[in-house]
Amino acid sequence: MRKHSGALNCQSLINRIIGTKSNPDHHLFYSMSKIVVVAFSMLVFSGLPGTVLSANSQSSAIPVQSLTIQQKTVPEWSEYHGSVGSRNKVELIALVMGRIKDVHVSAGQQVSKGDVLVEMESDELEARLHAAKSRLAGAESDLIEAKIEQSRKQDLAKKKLVSRQDLDKAVAHWKSMEAAVESANAQVHEAQTMLSYALMKSPMNGIVIDKLVNPGDFTMPGLPAHLGYPAGRILMTIYDPNALWFEARIPERLSKYISVGKPARVSIGSADLNLEGQFVEVLPGIDETTRTFTARIELPSLPILKIGMFGRASFMTGQREVIEIPESAVSRRNQLDTVFILADGRAHLRLVRSGKRYGGNVEILSGLTIGEEIIVNPHANLNDGDRVAIEIAQP
Repeated sequence: MRKHSGALNCQSLINRIIGTKSNPDHHLFYSMSKIVVVAFSMLVFSGLPGTVLSANSQSSAIPVQSLTIQQKTVPEWSEYHGSVGSRNKVELIALVMGRIKDVHVSAGQQVSKGDVLVEMESDELEARLHAAKSRLAGAESDLIEAKIEQSRKQDLAKKKLVSRQDLDKAVAHWKSMEAAVESANAQVHEAQTMLSYALMKSPMNGIVIDKLVNPGDFTMPGLPAHLGYPAGRILMTIYDPNALWFEARIPERLSKYISVGKPARVSIGSADLNLEGQFVEVLPGIDETTRTFTARIELPSLPILKIGMFGRASFMTGQREVIEIPESAVSRRNQLDTVFILADGRAHLRLVRSGKRYGGNVEILSGLTIGEEIIVNPHANLNDGDRVAIEIAQP
């Protein structure tokens, strides 16, 4: 009958830690260490299925697939958080002072270019337009009269019936009336433009993010108040869902790795998306407080993507040497990662510390050495110390 393989491993571990127990200076330490290590062995291996070897494991070898551990050169990626933005976003602000008469859209609604979004009360603006048109009509009438007077004086001047001075006055009055008509026309155009501002239309196809105004509210023209200006109020915001990008703040020390056209990855956890893209815009300015700059990564047009979504952007910043093995070689036992090492025709269970997982592989930070042979896709009934036979060997 074979001894318990866990006990053998404990004995070997004791000898490696403190040497042989024949040294009298270490006798007490040896005894205590043996108790501690045996207790650790019971804790770790008590939850592992089939730790005690059966008679069948001694008589027959279990077929396994093996892999020789090699060091690999992999890209080094840096990751920074950011959010989804739109390269085409508009904040709607009133261009005339007045009261809101009606709001024709709601938050989340899709709009087309030219759709009326907000309507303001326009009685005063219509009155201004009417007054401007009246002034234009009066100026045009005066111009006709001045033109007739100028023509009459010119005929009389040819007959030497009026002086040259009277003719010059008639010509000057006619030119003055022409200028008055042009001014009145400009006033009419201004009044028409101001009246058109009462109907605020969508400048593009997009989606209304939020609606910050209601009928009856009073608004003033100006710049956005959140930028520190005394006047101005954002009525609503519209963005183009087909022109999205990912904006990330990146430390200035990594600026040498980023340029327009360089590949990048974007991970959006809330949408369960992992996207491949490239940098389409890198702002040259550095924030003096955070020592970061803004870089933007192109995103595809997907219905699930929404402006403001949190995510992470990663990009390559070099290369490094790692030990990388298939995820199928790693087993989770009692919240510990383990790998079966193949040595002397037997499977030996070993604890490892794993790192990043990508592409079906996992990075091993500690516990394995280059050149060792591990078991890939181990059978569920494979135990520490079992005899194994290599069925498929991978380089």
